[in-house]
Amino acid sequence: MASPKLIRQDSVKQLERAPGVTVTTMVGEDSGASEISSGITSFAPSSSNTTHFHNAEESVIVIEGEGVMVIGGEEHHVKPNDAAFITPGTHHRIINTGEKPFRIAWSYATIHVSRTLVD
Repeated sequence: MASPKLIRQDSVKQLERAPGVTVTTMVGEDSGASEISSGITSFAPSSSNTTHFHNAEESVIVIEGEGVMVIGGEEHHVKPNDAAFITPGTHHRIINTGEKPFRIAWSYATIHVSRTLVD
């Protein structure tokens, strides 16, 4: 069993998922987690990720900026402290529609999350 620990953002790698979109996994298998993973994704102005889906439940909470979450084909305008619950297999995408950075915190109910691109 893993020990509890503090993970500092500057101690983990950022992955550029798309132009202007960076993903930082904060908690996952590398940090000793056995059942959950979580992190932060940042979107530069006018950037977005690709429509995709996962094999696990996902929680998304907006922490900065404004944007659009497209979940199951339905557009939702979101702002800080709005949250989404996304079920496995549901197509979704996030778009920064503002002029400032847009950041979300995300969590998955597994450390073995898959990401399948749709378009």
